[in-house]
Order: sequence, then C-alpha cells, then structure tokens
Amino acid sequence: MRTYFLRLGLLLALAPFLLLTAFNQPFFDDFRDAYWTRQHGMLGVQSWLYLTWTGRYTSTVFMTWLNPVTYGWLSGVKPITAALFVAQWLSIAHLVRALFHTALRVACSWAAAFWGAALLLALFCNAAPAPFSFLYWFCGAVAYQLPLIGLLNFTALALRVGWGQPAYPWRTAAWACAWLVLALVGNELTLVQALPVLAVLGYLLPASARPKLWLWLAVGGAAALAAVVAPGNWARVVAMAPPSDPLHAYRWLVLGPRAAYSLALFLIKPQILLSLLAAAGTGAWLGHQHLPTGGRLISVSRRLWWGLLAAFGALQFAGFVLFRYIIVGPPLMRAQNEILLVMLIATAFLAWLVAQQAAIPVMGRFRWLPAGWVPALLLTGLFLTGHVPEAWRELLTAAPSFDAQMQARYAVLRAAHRRGQPSVTLPPLRLPYGRVLIPLSQFSHDIEFDIDLTPGCEGNINGVMERYFEVPDVCCDPHAAPIAR
Repeated sequence: MRTYFLRLGLLLALAPFLLLTAFNQPFFDDFRDAYWTRQHGMLGVQSWLYLTWTGRYTSTVFMTWLNPVTYGWLSGVKPITAALFVAQWLSIAHLVRALFHTALRVACSWAAAFWGAALLLALFCNAAPAPFSFLYWFCGAVAYQLPLIGLLNFTALALRVGWGQPAYPWRTAAWACAWLVLALVGNELTLVQALPVLAVLGYLLPASARPKLWLWLAVGGAAALAAVVAPGNWARVVAMAPPSDPLHAYRWLVLGPRAAYSLALFLIKPQILLSLLAAAGTGAWLGHQHLPTGGRLISVSRRLWWGLLAAFGALQFAGFVLFRYIIVGPPLMRAQNEILLVMLIATAFLAWLVAQQAAIPVMGRFRWLPAGWVPALLLTGLFLTGHVPEAWRELLTAAPSFDAQMQARYAVLRAAHRRGQPSVTLPPLRLPYGRVLIPLSQFSHDIEFDIDLTPGCEGNINGVMERYFEVPDVCCDPHAAPIAR
C-alpha cells in the first residue's frame, strides 16, 4: 500500500510539468533558427552557424532541420518537448538499471529503475533554477536535455559492455559511440561533464572491454575536437565575455576560488539544498535496504573510493569552472538546470555507496518512525514547496489562456503579412499567473527570460517576430484591446 501511494505521489508531482507541454509555444531562438534556415538554406545554415556562432553541430541540426517552427508548424514544439521529457525520464531509468543490475549485480527491475528515475526527476522539476529553459523552450531543451540524454545512455551502454553480456558487444559499443558524440558535441557543459565519466570508465572497465573504450575515445575525441576548434565557438566566447571585462585577463588566477564561490552559492539555495539532501537520504535508505544480513553487498578499496570521490567532485565542479572561464561569471541559469540534475543522480548513487560501505543499520536510530517515512517526507516537501504547486496552479489557471492568446497573436501576424501591413500593435499577455511554462516579469523577479513582447516597438522578441512573420514593425501596447479569438 505504501508503494502505491508513493508512486501515485510521484505521478502527481510530475504530471503538471508533462501536461503543461500541451500548452507550450515557440520562443526566441526557435523562431530565430527557423528564419536563419530560411535565409541561408538547409546546408548553408549549418556552416554559417559553425563559423559564426557555435560548434554544437549536432544541436544545430535539431534546431534548424528538425525544428517544427522552420516549417511553420508552431504547435510542433508541444509533442517534441513532451517526448523529450519522457526520454529524459527513461534515460535516467536506463542508467539506474544498468548501474545496479548490470555493474553492481544488485537486483533492480525495470519497474524499480523507472520509479527511482521518477523520484530523481520529480526532485529536479521541483527545484530546477529555470524550468522553462530546460523543459519547454524547444532550443533550450535541445541544447541541454538532448546532450544529457546522450551522456546518460552512453554511460548505461558502456556499463552493459563492460559488465553485462550483450549478444552483440560491438554493436552495443557502436550505439554507445552515437550517444557519446551527441553528449560531447551537443553542449560544452555536457562535454566537460563527460570527462570524469570517461575517466572512471577507463579506470574500472575490465580488460575485455578495453578495445571498445579505445573506440569511444577515438570517435568521441575526433567529434569533440571538431566542435572545440569551431570558429563560431570562439566568436561566441568573445561576445559573452569581452576582453573589456576587468577580470577577463586575470581569470586564470581566480578561476578556482571563483568557481568554488559559485558552487557554494548554488548549493545554499534552499530548494537545491533540500533536493540534494532528499536525494542523499533516499540513496542512503536504499543502500541500507540492499544490505545483506551480516555484511556488505559490495566492497570498495580505499584507492577506488578516493578515485570515485575525485570523479564525483570533478563532475560537480566542472560546469562552474567552465563558465567562470568563458563568461567570468556563474553558470547561466539554463545551464544550472543540467548541473542540478546531474548532481542529484550522482549524489543519490554516492549516498547508496556510502551506506553500503558503512555496513551498519543507518536507519536503526529511527525505528520509532513508521516504515516508509523517507518517501513520505520527500513527497511532503515536493507538494509544499518548490515548482510542483506552481506548475499545478499554472496548469489550472493560466496555461489554456496563454495558448489561446498566443494562437490569436500568430493569426494577427500572419494576416498582417498577407496584407502587407507595415506595422502591428499587439496587447501584452494578460494572465492570472505565470512562472514555470510562462515566466513573466510581473509574476517573478528571478526569472531568466520574460517571454512576452517588449512594450513599444523595440526589443529582441519584437524583432524576432518581425523577421519570422515578415512584418516590418511589431509593437506592444499595454493599453491595446485584447485580440478577438
């Protein structure tokens, strides 16, 4: 019965985030990449982006060729972001299953892996620094979710190659290559996160899997080198952190301390800290549950233990070092989403391993509490604080109106283009609430993006709408009448 209520609670925690995708709309780069493709052509846009802005040549394919907005299908972002949400869930489950069932020989069914992934994903959704840019913004989801999905699935397949018995090991290793390339090339943050993962695999993989490791290093290294040397990457670095920045020339001298400072500020945020503690508590609780009578399930040498701790620290610290070097500042909020999800997964596993090595009944001191109290406390935290109640409120109050107003706005812009109208004046979004799917400045002061038009006739989003819909001037007037549906 406790398991039933735990699963129901996790579904109720995740449901609003998935259901909100049904009201999703394209945003800034979704439109911009679409009209860049229209301007430069299907092949030309790839080389143009590589030379002028980014070396993420796998992500740019999804943002241009596979972008539904490129083909005028604005509602296409809804099923795609929903599919990415489910794919992220399944990828975490794939890693959990491979880690425990294959590498550690711990009983772990697909159902257990699925619900364990649900718990980690629910903790993430509840505490994500900027959920909109990770879950709903199409280009943001492509840039951050897809590479992370690649890293999770590569790691799971590598574990199967090393400690499992796949029927076709080289075929499995080839699939792992594809996921690794997606991780290394799709985003610089995932690239640096992949390095400690590869280091641990290189240290632990048995001799029979070494040829596959060399294949991964060769293919991944070549793909990553092509991304790193992209002229567009260095142009973007200059644009994001110009040499005029007073700390730019001295960033190497302060890189470590300032990265550590950014990490500390990240960890002391209440929702993030509570979520990490919840992940650690769950991992320790499960580690205790897996303890056999009178001993440890697995044994880890001191040398290996220190290696795992070093890899864990590098995995969590790499993103902060990267951004302190590139922009001489803390990670962008949209990047902090990925950092948090990786941190939750790694923290839960490390806590499980600590409980295993301690080989003591860590919950024994709390026997007076009812059985299953850890999941109950986690769910209580999910529903009382964070984004879960916000997402439910947004789903029930603002999301349908947001969808209707945006559809009416698109209709007006299309009609203006057909008539050759020189300018269009639109009202701002008028909604009772917005924060998760609909981040608006009037509802929050700590959002990363305000997705509405800028009042007046200037503004980045106004300009993007002008170019995509081919209307010379798009303005926003707070006093404009609502658009008739």
